[in-house]
Amino acid sequence: MHHFKELLSTALLIAAATAKDDFNPLQHLGGNSPWFAGPEVTGISSRVPSGCTVDQAAFFSRHGSRYPDRGAYNEWTNLSSRIGAAQFTLRSDKLAFLSSWKPVLTSPDQQIAQLSTTGYKELYDMGGTYRLRYPQLYAYNTDFTLWCNYYTSGPRVRDSARLFARGFLGPNATDLGSIYALNASAPASFMNSLAPSDLCPAYTDGGGSPQIDTWNNIYLPPIQKRLNKLIKGTFQFTQYDISIIPYLCGFESQIIGSTSPWCSLLTETEILQYEYAQDLRYWYGTGLGTDIEKYMMLPVLDGLVQRFVDGPNATYTNSDGTTFVPPNLMASFSNDGQMNQLIAALGIFDKEAQLPANNIPKNRLFRTSNFVSMRGTTALERLTCSSKTGAKNAYVRIRLNEVVYPVPGCQNGPGESCPLTQYQSIVKSKLKEAGSFSKICNVTNPTMPVNQTTSATFFTDVKLPFTTLVKP
Repeated sequence: MHHFKELLSTALLIAAATAKDDFNPLQHLGGNSPWFAGPEVTGISSRVPSGCTVDQAAFFSRHGSRYPDRGAYNEWTNLSSRIGAAQFTLRSDKLAFLSSWKPVLTSPDQQIAQLSTTGYKELYDMGGTYRLRYPQLYAYNTDFTLWCNYYTSGPRVRDSARLFARGFLGPNATDLGSIYALNASAPASFMNSLAPSDLCPAYTDGGGSPQIDTWNNIYLPPIQKRLNKLIKGTFQFTQYDISIIPYLCGFESQIIGSTSPWCSLLTETEILQYEYAQDLRYWYGTGLGTDIEKYMMLPVLDGLVQRFVDGPNATYTNSDGTTFVPPNLMASFSNDGQMNQLIAALGIFDKEAQLPANNIPKNRLFRTSNFVSMRGTTALERLTCSSKTGAKNAYVRIRLNEVVYPVPGCQNGPGESCPLTQYQSIVKSKLKEAGSFSKICNVTNPTMPVNQTTSATFFTDVKLPFTTLVKP
Protein backbone atom coordinates (compact mmCIF):
# COMPACT_ATOMS: atom_id res chain seq x y z
CA MET A 1 0.00 0.00 0.00
CA HIS A 2 2.54 2.59 1.11
CA HIS A 3 5.10 2.86 -1.68
CA PHE A 4 7.16 5.42 0.21
CA LYS A 5 7.09 3.99 3.70
CA GLU A 6 10.72 3.01 3.34
CA LEU A 7 11.60 6.70 3.02
CA LEU A 8 10.03 7.67 6.30
CA SER A 9 12.25 6.79 9.23
CA THR A 10 12.10 3.10 8.36
CA ALA A 11 15.50 2.30 9.79
CA LEU A 12 14.58 3.85 13.12
CA LEU A 13 11.25 2.05 13.27
CA ILE A 14 12.69 -1.34 12.35
CA ALA A 15 15.43 -0.95 14.94
CA ALA A 16 12.82 -0.43 17.64
CA ALA A 17 10.84 -3.56 16.79
CA THR A 18 11.68 -6.65 18.80
CA ALA A 19 12.75 -9.79 16.99
CA LYS A 20 10.11 -11.80 18.82
CA ASP A 21 6.89 -10.26 17.59
CA ASP A 22 7.79 -6.99 15.83
CA PHE A 23 6.01 -4.90 18.45
CA ASN A 24 7.36 -1.42 17.95
CA PRO A 25 7.06 0.91 20.96
CA LEU A 26 7.74 3.93 18.76
CA GLN A 27 4.40 3.33 17.02
CA HIS A 28 2.43 3.49 20.28
CA LEU A 29 3.54 6.74 21.93
CA GLY A 30 0.67 8.99 20.86
CA GLY A 31 1.83 12.54 20.20
CA ASN A 32 5.40 11.55 21.10
CA SER A 33 5.81 9.01 18.29
CA PRO A 34 8.02 9.87 15.34
CA TRP A 35 6.34 9.72 11.94
CA PHE A 36 5.09 6.39 10.64
CA ALA A 37 2.39 5.46 8.15
CA GLY A 38 -0.61 4.27 10.13
CA PRO A 39 -1.84 0.67 10.16
CA GLU A 40 -4.72 -0.11 7.81
CA VAL A 41 -7.31 -0.30 10.57
CA THR A 42 -10.29 0.54 8.35
CA GLY A 43 -9.71 -2.05 5.64
CA ILE A 44 -10.10 0.59 2.91
CA SER A 45 -7.44 0.76 0.20
CA SER A 46 -5.57 4.05 -0.11
CA ARG A 47 -5.30 3.54 -3.86
CA VAL A 48 -7.35 5.94 -5.94
CA PRO A 49 -10.60 4.09 -6.72
CA SER A 50 -10.84 2.68 -10.23
CA GLY A 51 -12.23 5.19 -12.69
CA CYS A 52 -11.49 8.15 -10.41
CA THR A 53 -8.87 10.87 -10.41
CA VAL A 54 -7.74 13.19 -7.63
CA ASP A 55 -8.21 16.69 -9.03
CA GLN A 56 -7.67 18.55 -5.73
CA ALA A 57 -6.04 17.60 -2.43
CA ALA A 58 -5.18 19.29 0.83
CA PHE A 59 -3.31 18.28 3.92
CA PHE A 60 -2.74 19.61 7.42
CA SER A 61 0.47 18.39 9.00
CA ARG A 62 1.90 18.68 12.45
CA HIS A 63 5.51 19.86 12.57
CA GLY A 64 8.20 17.21 12.27
CA SER A 65 10.03 15.43 15.08
CA ARG A 66 11.72 17.87 17.42
CA TYR A 67 13.86 18.32 20.47
CA PRO A 68 11.97 18.54 23.80
CA ASP A 69 10.55 21.82 24.97
CA ARG A 70 12.05 23.59 27.98
CA GLY A 71 9.70 22.07 30.53
CA ALA A 72 10.33 18.51 29.37
CA TYR A 73 14.08 19.08 29.21
CA ASN A 74 14.05 20.37 32.77
CA GLU A 75 12.35 17.12 33.79
CA TRP A 76 15.14 15.18 32.07
CA THR A 77 17.90 17.13 33.79
CA ASN A 78 16.15 16.81 37.16
CA LEU A 79 15.94 13.04 36.73
CA SER A 80 19.59 12.86 35.66
CA SER A 81 20.68 14.92 38.70
CA ARG A 82 18.77 12.68 41.11
CA ILE A 83 20.30 9.58 39.55
CA GLY A 84 23.78 11.09 39.69
CA ALA A 85 23.45 12.02 43.36
CA ALA A 86 22.24 8.56 44.42
CA GLN A 87 24.07 5.39 45.39
CA PHE A 88 22.46 2.20 44.11
CA THR A 89 22.95 -1.18 42.52
CA LEU A 90 20.84 -2.66 39.73
CA ARG A 91 19.23 -6.06 39.44
CA SER A 92 18.52 -5.97 35.70
CA ASP A 93 20.75 -5.52 32.67
CA LYS A 94 18.03 -3.41 31.07
CA LEU A 95 18.71 -0.76 33.70
CA ALA A 96 22.50 -0.82 33.24
CA PHE A 97 22.45 2.44 31.26
CA LEU A 98 20.88 4.30 34.17
CA SER A 99 24.07 4.94 36.17
CA SER A 100 25.66 6.99 33.38
CA TRP A 101 22.57 8.37 31.69
CA LYS A 102 22.55 12.03 30.68
CA PRO A 103 20.07 13.91 28.48
CA VAL A 104 21.12 13.50 24.84
CA LEU A 105 20.93 17.15 23.76
CA THR A 106 24.38 18.45 22.83
CA SER A 107 23.49 22.17 22.63
CA PRO A 108 20.28 22.49 24.64
CA ASP A 109 20.07 26.28 24.58
CA GLN A 110 19.98 26.18 20.79
CA GLN A 111 18.10 22.91 20.33
CA ILE A 112 15.17 23.29 22.76
CA ALA A 113 11.82 22.96 20.89
CA GLN A 114 13.51 23.08 17.46
CA LEU A 115 13.16 20.45 14.74
CA SER A 116 15.58 17.57 15.10
CA THR A 117 17.54 15.92 12.30
CA THR A 118 14.86 13.23 12.11
CA GLY A 119 12.33 16.04 11.74
CA TYR A 120 14.30 17.46 8.81
CA LYS A 121 14.24 14.07 7.13
CA GLU A 122 10.53 13.51 7.78
CA LEU A 123 9.55 16.80 6.13
CA TYR A 124 11.96 16.66 3.23
CA ASP A 125 10.90 13.10 2.42
CA MET A 126 7.27 14.15 2.76
CA GLY A 127 7.76 16.80 0.09
CA GLY A 128 9.17 14.29 -2.36
CA THR A 129 6.44 11.79 -1.51
CA TYR A 130 3.61 14.24 -2.19
CA ARG A 131 5.22 15.47 -5.40
CA LEU A 132 5.33 11.90 -6.71
CA ARG A 133 1.87 11.05 -5.38
CA TYR A 134 0.07 13.96 -7.06
CA PRO A 135 2.00 14.78 -10.26
CA GLN A 136 -1.23 16.01 -11.85
CA LEU A 137 -1.71 18.71 -9.19
CA TYR A 138 1.48 20.70 -9.80
CA ALA A 139 3.04 21.93 -13.05
CA TYR A 140 6.83 21.63 -13.17
CA ASN A 141 8.81 24.75 -12.26
CA THR A 142 5.78 26.88 -11.37
CA ASP A 143 5.00 28.87 -8.24
CA PHE A 144 3.62 27.02 -5.23
CA THR A 145 1.82 28.44 -2.18
CA LEU A 146 1.76 26.90 1.33
CA TRP A 147 0.36 27.95 4.72
CA CYS A 148 1.54 27.56 8.30
CA ASN A 149 1.15 28.79 11.85
CA TYR A 150 3.37 31.72 12.82
CA TYR A 151 4.30 31.35 16.47
CA THR A 152 6.69 33.89 17.91
CA SER A 153 7.72 31.32 20.53
CA GLY A 154 9.58 29.25 17.97
CA PRO A 155 9.97 28.56 14.25
CA ARG A 156 9.45 24.79 14.09
CA VAL A 157 6.12 24.97 12.24
CA ARG A 158 7.49 27.49 9.74
CA ASP A 159 10.62 25.37 9.36
CA SER A 160 8.47 22.31 8.69
CA ALA A 161 6.72 24.11 5.84
CA ARG A 162 10.09 25.26 4.48
CA LEU A 163 11.55 21.76 4.53
CA PHE A 164 8.45 20.28 2.90
CA ALA A 165 8.66 22.93 0.18
CA ARG A 166 12.29 22.05 -0.50
CA GLY A 167 11.46 18.37 -0.86
CA PHE A 168 8.42 19.15 -3.01
CA LEU A 169 9.94 21.85 -5.24
CA GLY A 170 13.59 20.81 -5.32
CA PRO A 171 16.56 23.12 -6.03
CA ASN A 172 14.37 26.08 -7.05
CA ALA A 173 12.25 26.01 -3.89
CA THR A 174 13.36 29.45 -2.68
CA ASP A 175 12.28 31.05 -5.95
CA LEU A 176 9.09 29.05 -6.47
CA GLY A 177 7.73 28.63 -2.94
CA SER A 178 5.67 31.15 -0.95
CA ILE A 179 4.69 30.21 2.60
CA TYR A 180 2.01 32.37 4.19
CA ALA A 181 2.50 32.25 7.96
CA LEU A 182 -0.66 33.20 9.83
CA ASN A 183 -0.43 35.14 13.10
CA ALA A 184 -3.21 33.51 15.11
CA SER A 185 -2.79 36.08 17.90
CA ALA A 186 -3.75 39.06 15.73
CA PRO A 187 -7.34 40.10 16.57
CA ALA A 188 -8.18 40.37 12.86
CA SER A 189 -7.52 36.62 12.45
CA PHE A 190 -10.45 35.56 14.66
CA MET A 191 -11.57 32.13 13.40
CA ASN A 192 -9.47 32.67 10.27
CA SER A 193 -6.12 31.07 10.99
CA LEU A 194 -4.54 27.67 11.55
CA ALA A 195 -4.88 28.12 15.32
CA PRO A 196 -8.33 29.68 15.91
CA SER A 197 -8.34 28.65 19.57
CA ASP A 198 -5.59 31.22 20.27
CA LEU A 199 -8.23 33.98 20.19
CA CYS A 200 -10.88 32.06 22.11
CA PRO A 201 -10.75 33.17 25.78
CA ALA A 202 -13.06 30.34 26.87
CA TYR A 203 -10.82 27.72 25.27
CA THR A 204 -8.94 25.54 27.74
CA ASP A 205 -6.86 22.46 27.13
CA GLY A 206 -6.91 20.60 30.43
CA GLY A 207 -4.59 17.90 29.15
CA GLY A 208 -7.28 15.24 29.49
CA SER A 209 -8.04 15.79 33.17
CA PRO A 210 -9.69 14.42 35.19
CA GLN A 211 -9.97 11.25 33.08
CA ILE A 212 -6.25 10.93 32.47
CA ASP A 213 -5.55 11.36 36.20
CA THR A 214 -7.82 8.41 36.97
CA TRP A 215 -6.07 6.26 34.38
CA ASN A 216 -2.57 7.31 35.48
CA ASN A 217 -3.37 6.26 39.03
CA ILE A 218 -4.42 2.84 37.75
CA TYR A 219 -1.61 1.89 35.37
CA LEU A 220 1.47 3.76 36.67
CA PRO A 221 1.82 2.41 40.27
CA PRO A 222 2.34 -1.25 39.23
CA ILE A 223 5.08 -0.21 36.79
CA GLN A 224 6.70 1.95 39.44
CA LYS A 225 6.65 -0.94 41.92
CA ARG A 226 8.08 -3.41 39.37
CA LEU A 227 11.00 -1.19 38.32
CA ASN A 228 11.86 -0.01 41.81
CA LYS A 229 12.26 -3.64 42.94
CA LEU A 230 15.15 -3.82 40.47
CA ILE A 231 16.99 -0.90 42.13
CA LYS A 232 18.64 -1.26 45.52
CA GLY A 233 19.90 1.97 47.08
CA THR A 234 18.97 5.62 47.44
CA PHE A 235 17.36 6.13 44.04
CA GLN A 236 13.75 5.21 43.29
CA PHE A 237 11.50 6.19 40.40
CA THR A 238 8.58 8.43 41.30
CA GLN A 239 5.22 7.83 39.69
CA TYR A 240 5.80 10.90 37.54
CA ASP A 241 9.18 9.51 36.42
CA ILE A 242 7.35 6.43 35.16
CA SER A 243 4.95 8.59 33.14
CA ILE A 244 7.79 10.21 31.18
CA ILE A 245 9.72 7.02 30.35
CA PRO A 246 7.76 6.55 27.08
CA TYR A 247 8.35 10.23 26.25
CA LEU A 248 12.08 9.67 26.76
CA CYS A 249 11.86 6.54 24.60
CA GLY A 250 10.28 8.41 21.69
CA PHE A 251 12.31 11.60 21.86
CA GLU A 252 15.71 10.07 22.51
CA SER A 253 15.24 7.53 19.71
CA GLN A 254 14.48 10.11 17.04
CA ILE A 255 17.14 12.52 18.32
CA ILE A 256 19.99 9.99 18.25
CA GLY A 257 18.66 7.93 15.32
CA SER A 258 18.71 4.61 17.16
CA THR A 259 16.57 2.99 19.81
CA SER A 260 16.81 4.59 23.24
CA PRO A 261 17.51 2.23 26.17
CA TRP A 262 14.44 3.73 27.87
CA CYS A 263 12.28 1.87 25.33
CA SER A 264 13.20 -1.52 26.81
CA LEU A 265 12.07 -0.70 30.37
CA LEU A 266 8.35 -1.10 29.75
CA THR A 267 6.54 -4.20 28.55
CA GLU A 268 4.27 -4.25 25.52
CA THR A 269 1.23 -4.08 27.79
CA GLU A 270 2.66 -1.10 29.67
CA ILE A 271 3.43 0.77 26.44
CA LEU A 272 -0.15 0.21 25.30
CA GLN A 273 -1.37 1.56 28.64
CA TYR A 274 0.67 4.71 28.04
CA GLU A 275 -0.75 4.93 24.52
CA TYR A 276 -4.24 4.95 26.01
CA ALA A 277 -3.20 7.73 28.39
CA GLN A 278 -2.29 9.73 25.28
CA ASP A 279 -5.70 8.98 23.79
CA LEU A 280 -7.38 10.32 26.93
CA ARG A 281 -5.11 13.36 26.86
CA TYR A 282 -6.25 14.33 23.35
CA TRP A 283 -9.87 13.11 23.45
CA TYR A 284 -10.66 15.06 26.62
CA GLY A 285 -8.14 17.87 26.06
CA THR A 286 -8.94 19.13 22.56
CA GLY A 287 -11.15 16.48 20.99
CA LEU A 288 -14.61 14.99 20.98
CA GLY A 289 -14.70 14.68 24.76
CA THR A 290 -14.78 18.48 25.13
CA ASP A 291 -17.53 21.11 25.09
CA ILE A 292 -16.19 23.84 22.80
CA GLU A 293 -12.59 22.83 22.01
CA LYS A 294 -13.83 20.29 19.46
CA TYR A 295 -15.37 23.11 17.36
CA MET A 296 -12.29 25.29 16.96
CA MET A 297 -11.12 24.07 13.53
CA LEU A 298 -14.58 23.92 11.94
CA PRO A 299 -14.19 27.32 10.20
CA VAL A 300 -10.93 26.13 8.64
CA LEU A 301 -12.49 22.87 7.49
CA ASP A 302 -15.48 24.75 6.08
CA GLY A 303 -13.20 27.09 4.14
CA LEU A 304 -11.30 24.15 2.70
CA VAL A 305 -14.46 22.29 1.71
CA GLN A 306 -15.70 25.42 -0.07
CA ARG A 307 -12.41 25.45 -1.98
CA PHE A 308 -13.14 21.87 -3.09
CA VAL A 309 -16.70 22.86 -4.07
CA ASP A 310 -15.35 25.73 -6.19
CA GLY A 311 -13.14 23.20 -7.95
CA PRO A 312 -9.65 23.13 -9.48
CA ASN A 313 -8.01 26.32 -10.72
CA ALA A 314 -10.70 28.67 -9.37
CA THR A 315 -9.70 32.35 -9.25
CA TYR A 316 -10.30 34.51 -6.17
CA THR A 317 -9.92 38.17 -5.29
CA ASN A 318 -7.50 39.06 -2.49
CA SER A 319 -8.38 41.69 0.08
CA ASP A 320 -6.16 44.21 -1.78
CA GLY A 321 -8.04 43.67 -5.05
CA THR A 322 -5.45 41.46 -6.75
CA THR A 323 -6.33 37.98 -7.97
CA PHE A 324 -5.15 34.66 -6.59
CA VAL A 325 -5.39 31.11 -7.91
CA PRO A 326 -4.69 28.70 -5.02
CA PRO A 327 -2.73 25.54 -5.81
CA ASN A 328 -4.67 22.35 -6.41
CA LEU A 329 -2.60 20.79 -3.61
CA MET A 330 -2.99 22.91 -0.48
CA ALA A 331 -0.32 22.29 2.15
CA SER A 332 -0.71 23.55 5.73
CA PHE A 333 1.38 23.10 8.87
CA SER A 334 0.26 23.47 12.46
CA ASN A 335 0.63 21.94 15.95
CA ASP A 336 -0.74 18.87 17.69
CA GLY A 337 -3.56 20.69 19.46
CA GLN A 338 -4.92 22.11 16.22
CA MET A 339 -4.44 18.78 14.45
CA ASN A 340 -6.56 17.04 17.06
CA GLN A 341 -9.21 19.77 16.89
CA LEU A 342 -9.35 19.26 13.12
CA ILE A 343 -9.67 15.50 13.52
CA ALA A 344 -12.56 16.08 15.92
CA ALA A 345 -14.25 18.27 13.29
CA LEU A 346 -13.93 15.83 10.38
CA GLY A 347 -16.81 13.57 11.43
CA ILE A 348 -14.86 10.32 11.12
CA PHE A 349 -14.98 9.62 14.88
CA ASP A 350 -18.48 10.93 15.56
CA LYS A 351 -19.86 7.44 16.21
CA GLU A 352 -17.12 6.51 18.69
CA ALA A 353 -18.19 6.13 22.31
CA GLN A 354 -16.68 8.41 24.94
CA LEU A 355 -13.43 6.88 26.21
CA PRO A 356 -13.65 5.37 29.70
CA ALA A 357 -11.12 6.50 32.30
CA ASN A 358 -10.69 3.14 34.04
CA ASN A 359 -10.16 0.61 31.25
CA ILE A 360 -8.97 0.34 27.65
CA PRO A 361 -11.88 -0.38 25.27
CA LYS A 362 -11.25 -3.10 22.73
CA ASN A 363 -11.17 -2.27 19.02
CA ARG A 364 -11.31 1.50 19.48
CA LEU A 365 -10.75 3.41 16.26
CA PHE A 366 -9.48 6.57 17.96
CA ARG A 367 -5.81 5.85 18.62
CA THR A 368 -3.72 9.01 18.60
CA SER A 369 -0.48 7.22 17.78
CA ASN A 370 -1.94 6.67 14.31
CA PHE A 371 -2.53 10.33 13.47
CA VAL A 372 -1.19 12.86 16.03
CA SER A 373 2.39 11.60 15.79
CA MET A 374 5.18 13.96 14.90
CA ARG A 375 4.51 15.02 11.30
CA GLY A 376 1.03 13.53 11.80
CA THR A 377 -0.95 14.36 8.68
CA THR A 378 -4.64 14.76 7.92
CA ALA A 379 -5.26 14.80 4.18
CA LEU A 380 -8.43 15.34 2.16
CA GLU A 381 -8.76 14.39 -1.49
CA ARG A 382 -11.37 15.50 -3.99
CA LEU A 383 -12.25 12.68 -6.40
CA THR A 384 -13.89 13.00 -9.81
CA CYS A 385 -15.08 9.65 -11.08
CA SER A 386 -16.87 10.32 -14.38
CA SER A 387 -16.79 12.63 -17.37
CA LYS A 388 -19.17 14.90 -15.49
CA THR A 389 -17.38 17.65 -13.59
CA GLY A 390 -18.48 20.01 -10.84
CA ALA A 391 -19.08 19.67 -7.12
CA LYS A 392 -22.25 17.60 -7.54
CA ASN A 393 -20.21 14.87 -9.23
CA ALA A 394 -17.22 14.96 -6.86
CA TYR A 395 -16.37 13.01 -3.72
CA VAL A 396 -14.20 13.52 -0.66
CA ARG A 397 -12.09 11.01 1.18
CA ILE A 398 -10.01 11.55 4.29
CA ARG A 399 -6.58 10.06 5.04
CA LEU A 400 -4.90 10.12 8.45
CA ASN A 401 -1.20 9.26 8.26
CA GLU A 402 -1.94 7.80 4.82
CA VAL A 403 -4.84 5.56 5.90
CA VAL A 404 -8.37 6.17 4.56
CA TYR A 405 -10.96 6.75 7.31
CA PRO A 406 -14.63 6.82 6.22
CA VAL A 407 -17.22 9.34 7.38
CA PRO A 408 -19.99 7.37 9.15
CA GLY A 409 -23.25 7.72 7.26
CA CYS A 410 -21.52 9.21 4.23
CA GLN A 411 -19.49 6.52 2.53
CA ASN A 412 -21.53 5.59 -0.52
CA GLY A 413 -19.01 6.96 -3.02
CA PRO A 414 -16.20 5.03 -4.74
CA GLY A 415 -13.79 3.59 -2.20
CA GLU A 416 -16.26 4.47 0.59
CA SER A 417 -15.77 8.16 -0.14
CA CYS A 418 -18.36 10.81 0.72
CA PRO A 419 -20.18 12.87 -1.94
CA LEU A 420 -18.68 16.36 -1.75
CA THR A 421 -21.96 18.27 -1.44
CA GLN A 422 -23.14 15.88 1.27
CA TYR A 423 -19.89 16.36 3.15
CA GLN A 424 -20.27 20.11 2.91
CA SER A 425 -23.73 19.76 4.45
CA ILE A 426 -22.25 17.72 7.30
CA VAL A 427 -19.68 20.44 8.02
CA LYS A 428 -22.34 23.16 7.81
CA SER A 429 -24.50 21.27 10.32
CA LYS A 430 -21.55 21.08 12.69
CA LEU A 431 -21.07 24.84 12.40
CA LYS A 432 -24.75 25.33 13.19
CA GLU A 433 -24.39 23.06 16.22
CA ALA A 434 -21.39 25.09 17.43
CA GLY A 435 -23.34 28.34 17.18
CA SER A 436 -21.80 31.77 17.48
CA PHE A 437 -18.04 31.52 18.04
CA SER A 438 -17.98 34.90 19.69
CA LYS A 439 -20.50 33.61 22.22
CA ILE A 440 -18.99 30.19 22.91
CA CYS A 441 -15.55 31.80 23.17
CA ASN A 442 -16.83 34.61 25.40
CA VAL A 443 -15.15 37.23 23.22
CA THR A 444 -15.11 40.73 24.69
CA ASN A 445 -12.39 42.30 22.53
CA PRO A 446 -14.18 44.87 20.32
CA THR A 447 -11.40 44.77 17.69
CA MET A 448 -12.15 41.17 16.75
CA PRO A 449 -14.28 40.69 13.61
CA VAL A 450 -16.78 38.56 15.53
CA ASN A 451 -19.59 39.12 13.06
CA GLN A 452 -17.71 37.76 10.06
CA THR A 453 -18.60 34.49 8.41
CA THR A 454 -17.51 31.37 10.24
CA SER A 455 -15.73 30.10 7.13
CA ALA A 456 -11.98 30.76 7.05
CA THR A 457 -10.82 32.71 4.00
CA PHE A 458 -7.02 32.50 4.21
CA PHE A 459 -6.88 29.72 1.59
CA THR A 460 -8.31 32.13 -0.99
CA ASP A 461 -6.88 35.46 0.21
CA VAL A 462 -3.12 35.72 0.71
CA LYS A 463 -3.17 39.47 1.36
CA LEU A 464 -4.79 39.32 4.78
CA PRO A 465 -3.09 41.73 7.23
CA PHE A 466 -2.04 38.98 9.67
CA THR A 467 0.03 37.00 7.15
CA THR A 468 3.81 37.02 6.83
CA LEU A 469 5.53 35.76 3.69
CA VAL A 470 8.23 33.17 4.42
CA LYS A 471 10.46 31.74 1.72
CA PRO A 472 11.74 28.14 1.74
